[in-house]
Amino acid sequence: MDKLSLKMKYLRIIFLLFISFQVLADDNDTAKKNLVDKMTSSISSALTNMIDGEGDTQVQITTGEDYHPEFSIVTVRPLAAHPGVDAWFIQLQLNETKIRGDGRLSVNSGIGYRKLSDDKTSLTGANVFIDYDQKGNARASIGLELKSSAFEAIGNYYQALTKGKTVGSYTERSLDGLEVSIIGQIPYLPWANIVANHYEWKADKNSKDSKGDKISLELTITPNLIVDLGYDDNNIHGTSNFAKIMFVYPPRDQTMSASTNLVGEKAFTKGDMSVELLSVVRRTNKQVIESEGTGVVMARSN
Repeated sequence: MDKLSLKMKYLRIIFLLFISFQVLADDNDTAKKNLVDKMTSSISSALTNMIDGEGDTQVQITTGEDYHPEFSIVTVRPLAAHPGVDAWFIQLQLNETKIRGDGRLSVNSGIGYRKLSDDKTSLTGANVFIDYDQKGNARASIGLELKSSAFEAIGNYYQALTKGKTVGSYTERSLDGLEVSIIGQIPYLPWANIVANHYEWKADKNSKDSKGDKISLELTITPNLIVDLGYDDNNIHGTSNFAKIMFVYPPRDQTMSASTNLVGEKAFTKGDMSVELLSVVRRTNKQVIESEGTGVVMARSN
């Protein structure tokens, strides 16, 4: 498949995602929900034709108050899996992002390992990643995971591999940093999570490090469609809002979506975490770039 054809498929998927989200926002009646389910099922079929095999695949659109929409596609595939026990996997991601208003492609590639508990209700994992953008900025990361059906704790540390890349009239530097994320299910709503993320990025030329907190509401609207709405409070850039729309393949458990299980019978679900052995790793996939030009130094996640 040539690059143009592949790009057109991505654009069609993104277009359908926007329509699905708008339909759900306009009306909550049964007919509209059924329409969203049909649309996301159609997108699922399109993704199956593009990227087949065991493991999660996500298409994501991200937007905020002060930047244009950006998209990414990520896939997880097994390297060595023992169902019900553990799995080695590879995760690959392609991002289209904006730097100083200009589009730029970047890639993330990582290897991870996850192991289930004896009763299969939780798992622990570790991973390593390399991130690289088309201007030559690169970094590595190491991450740890603890996951159950109602709670997650995640930590990632990032180390820059390149310094001082010249891009036009600017000098760019990828920054070191760390983040800790806690994800918890809202009682009796198995499709709704609160996500709390604290991050710190170590300045190179800037006068102070960048620190902040993100709080968001992650909603599994249908088994294929996830919406994440929140705000980012940063000590340098202040507070801003953001929204993410994620299409997931294969579909999530039917009992974990608003369209099929609006109110749960129990406060918190407790299920088999085997299905999460090949789920997408939560991490900041966009490098944080310090940009210096005409005497001004800026640092922001690209």
